[in-house]
This record gives sequence, structure tokens and C-alpha cells, in this order.
Amino acid sequence: MVKKILKILFLLFFISVVCLAQDAQEKNSSFWEGIARPAVFGKPFWADMHSTLIRIEIAYATNSPDYDWGNFNTSYRPYIFTNLGVDIPLWSGNFADGKYGLSITLPFMLDIWYDRFEWVTSPVINTAYRFGAPDVNFIYRLDSPVLVFPHFNIYNWALKLSLLKHESTHIGDELTIHRMHENLDIIRVDVLSNYFELIFSINDPDGQTRLNHGFRFGFLFNYNFRDGWYTVLESEANPELFGPSRFPFELYMQYQFQSPLFSRGFQMIASLEYRLRERYNYPFLYSGAINDSLQVKHKNTSLVNCFNILIGARYDNQKRNYFSKIGIGVRYYFGINPYGQFRSMPRYRQLGLVAIFE
Repeated sequence: MVKKILKILFLLFFISVVCLAQDAQEKNSSFWEGIARPAVFGKPFWADMHSTLIRIEIAYATNSPDYDWGNFNTSYRPYIFTNLGVDIPLWSGNFADGKYGLSITLPFMLDIWYDRFEWVTSPVINTAYRFGAPDVNFIYRLDSPVLVFPHFNIYNWALKLSLLKHESTHIGDELTIHRMHENLDIIRVDVLSNYFELIFSINDPDGQTRLNHGFRFGFLFNYNFRDGWYTVLESEANPELFGPSRFPFELYMQYQFQSPLFSRGFQMIASLEYRLRERYNYPFLYSGAINDSLQVKHKNTSLVNCFNILIGARYDNQKRNYFSKIGIGVRYYFGINPYGQFRSMPRYRQLGLVAIFE
């Protein structure tokens, strides 16, 4: 049944791309000029934890024996997080005198979490990659801004459709060996999913440097709704500790404020995300002063509110096409641990200094 649904979705995706591309070709100067041309709209907001932005972060985060390779046994520890992402441009164009925009991109992103401050070996804790079928981005630009209240205009609305994205995460080899030596009940969890994503935006920044209040509403649906977001092998964990994954979806809302350019091409950015996610249904551990909850029973499977706030400044060099925008900011995250098999930890905090390259 799932295979049939995927075939139908891919067929609809192909038809929609062909039709929209033909329409754009009729109203652009040349369809071929749009091949491999990056679009200025559809870019991720800063508060998106798993995006196609290039990001590096030094942060204090909640510690746990689940990944405390050096056995520091403290409540919080410093870590380094990197995100390497790209939306490979396949085609983009504007038509009807710029009223409509369409772009087709191929997404790829890689998350790496490692313990650089464990001085002996600096083990990798978790890696995750996501890629998928081409994304379709559409934007409708209003003929004139609509004033909602002072300093808040509506300029456009946009849609982004991802028919298929694949996520897979893995803990590092050293951590796997450490967990085996510690005789932990759970060595490794296979976090694997194929999902659909739909995003609706109001006031996509659209490459503009003006004052902007942007809003996004997103929905994820896991095609593996029978197996859920994760599976386990008996050789790697005790299956009796695991409950099923019951919610094959995620919901999120994002807001991003950008100021007008002020001195020498700088502007202020404030980006927020609220996400409703399922807490994975198997045991988790805390270190140090947080002496909570070692076992998670099946009946406790739940959806948890997650919040991500990132505030900083961006330098906008409009003379460059790639990495024309470089930002630095401070992030505070609270909610489910967002990394790989550690998403069974419900009260995870992360406070860090972030550099972002767009």
C-alpha cells in the first residue's frame, strides 16, 4: 500500500513540475536560463534545527550517561555541533512579470555532534544525514504590500513541497564500543524514516534586506507509520525496553524577524521555532544533579513541546552569490533531545554560540 502511495505521489510531482516549468518557460525570457540557477526564496529560517544551512555551534548541553564517553557525570557539558547543508539548484524562474516564482532544488544535509572537549579522543557522538527527492518551492508576490499593523506588511506567500525525504542517524563507533563495554541495555537504535513535508510561508524574505516578519507552518508525515521512526535489533538492545512509535507526524511553527540593513550591511535577526514531536519510547538517562527517570514505559509515549530561539546579527554582502550572508548568534533550545537515538530524552537544554553561512 505504501509503495502504491509513493508511486502516485511521484507521478503527481512529475506532472506538476512539468506543467509549472512549461508555464514559466512561456513567460520567462528563456527556460534554459533557469537551469542550475539558485532562487532567492525558500531559504531555511535560522531556528530550523535540521536545515540546509551551513552552521557550526559551540554549546553547553544536557549531559547523559547515554553519550558521556569520558564519564564526567555532570549535568551539563560543552559540545560542538555542525550542520553541513545545501539545496542544489536544479531550476528556478520568475514569470508573470515577477509575480510568481518557482524553484526546484535537491536537498542534502549532514548533522555531526562530537565531544571536542573530551581531550583524549574527542569522540563523535552522533551523525545524521537527510536527503530526498527534489523539493518544489512556489512563491506568490502581492502587487502591493498589505499593511496589517504599523511596521508589519504582508509581501508574499509561499509553499514548499517535499514528497520524499530520507533520514538516517548513527552514533559514533567509539561511543558504540563504550556502550558495549559499559554493558548498557541499549547499544544502538536504528533511527530511520522516510517522510513527506509541506511548508506554508507568509512573508518569505525573498532575498530582500527590508524589515520583514516571516511566518512558517510545517507538517511532516512519516511514510513508515507501521514501524515508526525507529527500529531495534535484538543483538543491539533488549526489545522488552522498547515501546512502539505511535505518532507518524510532526507539526511546527516558525517566526523570523529581520531588521532593515543598518551599518555596513549588518541587520538583526530573531528566529523562533515551536515544534510538536514524539518522544521516542525507550529508556533514557541523566547525569549529575538531574536524577530522573531511568525507565520509560510503553504507556508513557507522548508528544512533547520543543522550543528553539536564535538571536543574532547577519552581514549581507550582496556582491556575492554564495555565502553572501554570514551570521553569528546565540541559541537556546529546550525540548526533546533533537539528535538521533537520544530523542527519548524529554528535558534537553542547549545554549550555544552559533555561526551561520547562507
